[in-house]
Amino acid sequence: MQKEMISVVTVTWNAESFIKDTIVSVCAQKNKNFEFLLIDGGSKDNTVVKVKSLLKEGGFPEENTVIVSERDKGMVDAMNKGVKRSKGDYVLFLNGGDSFYDENVIDELEDTISKVDADVYYGRTMMIFYEGKGIYNENEEQGDPIMPFIHQSVIVKTELLLKHPFDLSYKILGDRELFYWLRINNYKFHYEPYIVSTYDAREGGSENNPYLIAVEGDRILGLDKKPGYWMRRLRWKLTKAPIQFIKNHAPRKLLNWYFLKKRKNIIWVEKYI
Repeated sequence: MQKEMISVVTVTWNAESFIKDTIVSVCAQKNKNFEFLLIDGGSKDNTVVKVKSLLKEGGFPEENTVIVSERDKGMVDAMNKGVKRSKGDYVLFLNGGDSFYDENVIDELEDTISKVDADVYYGRTMMIFYEGKGIYNENEEQGDPIMPFIHQSVIVKTELLLKHPFDLSYKILGDRELFYWLRINNYKFHYEPYIVSTYDAREGGSENNPYLIAVEGDRILGLDKKPGYWMRRLRWKLTKAPIQFIKNHAPRKLLNWYFLKKRKNIIWVEKYI
């Protein structure tokens, strides 16, 4: 029986300075029987040239490579483009700057697919924060009921991503809206405890826009349609909006101490105090 193929989609724009680790980790996979797609937004730097060079140096099969560079409407639009061009049965989004945790990830994912029937498979993530480095440790039984994972560590059936594309109206939580849709439509999720990816969370949008995250999260759940929602939104404006200002101006050592205490779902490997 032929194995299911995984398509790895990397979305970039002017990523020349930080794309190397991503591509090196793709080429380092022992099992190279997967598709790699670079969906570039028309970078002004040498992102595409560098990616092509790294893929060639790493011996990644040319026949399994798709490279597109053209203007788009942002990251979410580019992710949808990647899905449409994918030939694999499942898609994994590995953002520019992120990387596979080790050389066995594709093998581990394929092995899980062969043993367990599901629509979505996910593992754990090695997270890099200003305050330390650790493993994101949630699953469906313990943690976030919608997204107990980082999207760099999940694969989704391509047919479902085509059926319900990412909603471009969400600036940050487009992935969460997708997984909420999958949950309420009873698609099957399966968790394995291996680490899939390494994610640098220091500059991510989900780390730096607490107010917008709260508002978009409410919209996904339909709370914004309830009477009197303006009061809840005002609450977020007063409590969430100032957080980014504080993060931008408070002493780094103090912030590190605070977030080390706050992040209950991280198994710390290194702490920076």
